[in-house]
Amino acid sequence: MDVDQFAQLHVIDLSSNNFTGFFPSQYIASWNAMKSIESNSLKYMSVEWNTSLTKKYGISGFDVYEMTVTSKGVDTYYQVIQDIFAFVDLSDNKFEGEISDLFVKLKALCSLNLSNNMLTGGIPSSLGNLTYLESLDLSRNKLSGRIPQQLTQLGFIETFNVSHNNLVGLIPQGNQFNSFDASSFEGNPGLCGDQLLKKCTTSSSSPSPFPTAEEDDGDSKSLLKLVWGFVLAGYISGLVVGVALADIMINRRALSGWLRSYLTKMRKRN
Repeated sequence: MDVDQFAQLHVIDLSSNNFTGFFPSQYIASWNAMKSIESNSLKYMSVEWNTSLTKKYGISGFDVYEMTVTSKGVDTYYQVIQDIFAFVDLSDNKFEGEISDLFVKLKALCSLNLSNNMLTGGIPSSLGNLTYLESLDLSRNKLSGRIPQQLTQLGFIETFNVSHNNLVGLIPQGNQFNSFDASSFEGNPGLCGDQLLKKCTTSSSSPSPFPTAEEDDGDSKSLLKLVWGFVLAGYISGLVVGVALADIMINRRALSGWLRSYLTKMRKRN
């Protein structure tokens, strides 16, 4: 299939099929209509038409597009569609591999649904640059690693779901993330945070590689006691050695004096 045929598409819905294998990323690169966010806010998708009634008379007009988007069994009806609206739904298939970084090129993307596939690897932090994104569903895959802090930059995000994956670590806090409940994160045994019953352990509960001020002060006192102990022991041992040496010297001198006196007496007798 010629990838250029997708250049003008704003909505791609391939959900609930039986597609398998790796999703061909070259298709994403060809979705040119989803890359531009330059638009008049009052301009909507429409089609012009004209009909000839006779050779001399004809009528013309235009109709705006309408659309109903179904996600997770919920229908959302759009009476008009802004011309920069972009929607991608690849859910409920068997796509494998990692989430492509090429999605970040789709600047106009309002909704991205990749749920219920077999995707692996981490969540690209680059998705945080999709500033128009209102809905992101990555649930029921095999994604691992942490939820990127950059996703808190999604100021318009209303629906966020990463449940039932293999994600770990602290759930990012701030902005829209504070409004998501436990259902957005459940099914990830390694996740923790305010939204879940499992709270993250603080650094105070785990041993720190560096001593705290209190521990450092205690260690300093212990070290000071130890040093003075050695000094005192050295002083005492030095005193004992000194006394012993003095005693030896005294004894030697006494012995020497007695010996000289004895030898003198012997000479006199002889």
